Amino acid sequence: MAGLAFLLLGSGGTQLGSPVAQAATLSSTSPGYRVHMWMQTTSSALDAPVTATGSGVVDLRDHAIAMSLAMDLGNDPQVIQQLGSSTMRLDMVLDGATAYVKLPSSLTASLGASRPWVKLDLAKLSGIPGLSSLTDGPSTSDPTQALEMLRSASGSFANLGQQQVDGFRTTHYRLDMSVDRFADNLPASDRASAAQALSLLSQSLPSGEFPIDVWVDAHHLIRKVVMSIDLDLPNGANMQETIIADYSDYGPQSRPATPPASAVMDLSNLRR
Repeated sequence: MAGLAFLLLGSGGTQLGSPVAQAATLSSTSPGYRVHMWMQTTSSALDAPVTATGSGVVDLRDHAIAMSLAMDLGNDPQVIQQLGSSTMRLDMVLDGATAYVKLPSSLTASLGASRPWVKLDLAKLSGIPGLSSLTDGPSTSDPTQALEMLRSASGSFANLGQQQVDGFRTTHYRLDMSVDRFADNLPASDRASAAQALSLLSQSLPSGEFPIDVWVDAHHLIRKVVMSIDLDLPNGANMQETIIADYSDYGPQSRPATPPASAVMDLSNLRR
């Protein structure tokens, strides 16, 4: 659900009256930055929380991103048997509209794949309903989605004062994002296909909103984002998801290297 919220707001407009929107606009138009993320999902349907940590480099000049993610899936015996561990590690490189994902060796073996990386041309997904937003280059990855989402922030917000974040003096803001505004931020071509997903998300959020905390430094750059979503799922279960993203090293970044062709299984001809 949180990933859906990021995706739906990836093409949002900018409300320059909001200091958060101003900072998000400046941050997302810099040459690049580094990001560290922490995510946790808890649910009455899960035996234990699922957590993930990741770090990455965003090179906006070349429209490229590299991310590494480690997911702790708990102590489920079936998961451990399949993966050989309770932790699943993923590496991703996004080069324009081409995505490369390195899967765990246990998964590639079970799929009968002889190469560790899979390649997917996101531009070819434009004919699949609901996925045309994935063709917008580096904005498809979570690090940039958070900033893109906040470019559309408007309405009331709370100024919670000055705080230190990673050695920077920042201003802490808190605001609520409303699901009712999501459709307005979508390209017209995606609104119909996203209607069902939006309806499900709206029904799952008791208040129709979720809070976001943002820390902005003196140079109007976003240093930290914390998003919390509390969902009531259709099956009666409750789910809470928290995502924390720390942004650093704003400026030019080295372009992430794509894996060699000999290590890649090409799935670019995926069809609907």
